[in-house]
Amino acid sequence: MRYGYFDSEIIGTDSEGMPIFDRAETSDLFRLLFSKLVSNGVLASPSDCFQVVAAEGLNVTVRPGFGMIKGAFAYDDAENRLALAAAPTQYSRIDRIVLRCNFADRLCELVVKTGTVANTPAAPEIVQPAAGDYFELGLATVLVGANATAVTQANITDTRMDSAVCGFITQLIDHLDTSTFFDQLDQFYTEFVSKTEADYQLSREQYLEMCQDIVDTLTTFEQTAESDFDLWFQSIKDKLAGDVAGALQNQIDALTETIFLDKYGLCSKVTTITKNAAGETEEILETDEGAQVTALTTFQKDAEGNTSSIVTVITPADGNYYYTKTAAFETTDGNGSKSITESYTQNIKED
Repeated sequence: MRYGYFDSEIIGTDSEGMPIFDRAETSDLFRLLFSKLVSNGVLASPSDCFQVVAAEGLNVTVRPGFGMIKGAFAYDDAENRLALAAAPTQYSRIDRIVLRCNFADRLCELVVKTGTVANTPAAPEIVQPAAGDYFELGLATVLVGANATAVTQANITDTRMDSAVCGFITQLIDHLDTSTFFDQLDQFYTEFVSKTEADYQLSREQYLEMCQDIVDTLTTFEQTAESDFDLWFQSIKDKLAGDVAGALQNQIDALTETIFLDKYGLCSKVTTITKNAAGETEEILETDEGAQVTALTTFQKDAEGNTSSIVTVITPADGNYYYTKTAAFETTDGNGSKSITESYTQNIKED
């Protein structure tokens, strides 16, 4: 088992007189630690971390940046200028700009990997072995056309976001093995469903009992309400025995007469009498001092000039109705005896 780091103690000296430590470890243990905690890649912030941009001629510039490669880190706070090989005379090629961890030379470096000229060129492969002297992160690819004297930003494809060749550094834990948790959740769900089914059956029975109680209550109410209604309706029928329509009309007429007499009973009023050229009274207009009610009386004549009826119309200022009293005269014998029939009606005011 390898472990670390703990303080070492000197347990002796070597042939050159250098101390020998009992807990001495190499740098690869330190890189192993970081490789298990932090993923390979470059920082996502700032956004131009190790970004490759076009420079004059067949040159590119790599922005400052920070990257992690197999537990080792590469940091540069200055821009780097990289020169590309001369352009091909025909066809084209694709070069790749990589951040390489060189374990053999114990350093990290920026390298141009020159592509192969072809009619349909492809970028050089990335070296990312499980073990070996090199491990690379692909920062960008650059298309170099035939006889080109310069590259533009349009010729550069940024590959830092492609996790297959580079990617961004992720957090210490980027995934969890949830199989154990899933097994616990699945067991909980099974127990929950089993318990719920039993509770559901009990709740269902209680619910059905409650529904039956409601139905019984409504049935009892229906029967009681019907009985009460029958008793009430019978009492109404008793009150309206005989000619029901006639009895109702009599009640309406009596109420109309009461309202008419109430409105006509004015304490203070102004009366205007209008006569015709013969000096006969044609109409009488009575208005209370508050102008809340008017009473207009007119006289109806028969063909012989005798009064056949007197009509008085009461019109209140408020409400939607006006009330009419008609006194009809009928001669009953040759002596001039008359009968007078009074009637009252309620009418809706016209707009």
